[in-house]
Amino acid sequence: MAHYLPIISCFILAFSFYPLLNKIRKNRSVSGVSLLMMSFGVAQSLYFITYNVYFQRIYMVLPFIVTGVLSGLILYYFVRYNAARQQRLQLAGLLIVSVTPFLLLLSPSLDTATVLNWLTYVGLVMSSIRVMPQTYKTIKSGDISNLSARYFSLQFVAGACGLGAELAMASPSVSHVLTFVMILLTNAAQLGCIQYYKSRPAMA
Repeated sequence: MAHYLPIISCFILAFSFYPLLNKIRKNRSVSGVSLLMMSFGVAQSLYFITYNVYFQRIYMVLPFIVTGVLSGLILYYFVRYNAARQQRLQLAGLLIVSVTPFLLLLSPSLDTATVLNWLTYVGLVMSSIRVMPQTYKTIKSGDISNLSARYFSLQFVAGACGLGAELAMASPSVSHVLTFVMILLTNAAQLGCIQYYKSRPAMA
């Protein structure tokens, strides 16, 4: 059963991104969406994909592929609809910086397995803070026009599936377990923030 949890998580992640992507395409804008969150989503996914492929944890690769690809698609819409030239350069710079830790793999003095394990902890930090810029942006602007509560609620459910799958492994990865826990906490906080701003007009 544990092997099916990452597959279930993939479908949940795909459904979570759909309403968000639909709103962005309909509005032809990514206003209100944190690009830092999506950039970290791409970078974090690369770290975990590389780790899981190297250690042949193939099932655990799948959710990170979905997250990375769909986060990248939102960044594409940002470049297409909203980005000025300077913003495009900033985004490119951010993505380049995010993948530079892979250069450590070129060092003959460092063990590949150790480096990849370190990278998952970098991914853990990114996972821990990736939703925070979005929460801050929502609180600061009150703009939820392009945000989908379904996105964050389904991300929460997908994180729960990932946590269950990781804990069922013969040798669970500590960084993976902590990452899924942070996914649960940060998405719950952002979902609460969205619900608060949705309820404000009714309170007026």
